[in-house]
Amino acid sequence: MKRQHGQALVEFAFMMPLMFLMVFGLIYGAVIFLDYLNFSNDARAVARRIAVTTNETDRAELIDDYNTAANSKFARFYNVTRQVSYGYAKKTITTDEGTTEEVDDTTKPIDVVVVVKFERDNRDLPLILYKTGFPPEEFAIRYTMKLEKLDYSS
Repeated sequence: MKRQHGQALVEFAFMMPLMFLMVFGLIYGAVIFLDYLNFSNDARAVARRIAVTTNETDRAELIDDYNTAANSKFARFYNVTRQVSYGYAKKTITTDEGTTEEVDDTTKPIDVVVVVKFERDNRDLPLILYKTGFPPEEFAIRYTMKLEKLDYSS
């Protein structure tokens, strides 16, 4: 019986690296999820503000402010790009050959589209994370909202 005094210490030494990896992986995953939620809420709010703003100059200012580069506060391994664009109504045109096709009518935007794209910067991550695929290399958030009618009277 005297030979088994160090058994718990040896088992603890074998299991602790795995336990630390799991705990810190859980914490880092929660931080990435928190960052994702913050960017998602921000994109939804901006899409709504742009969609309900009827003055075209105010709308352009909102878009310019939002399209600047964003930094991920916690998940610093990601490069974040934000982009606002429009979805356009379709119009049917007849080509010279007599065929018809649908193209975007750029005079009639009907949707505002906000895209937040996360791309992982692999230089700072430990090698084991490349093998597991966590966190993902890239993912995106996309919001689409109907555009209110523009006010051309001002």
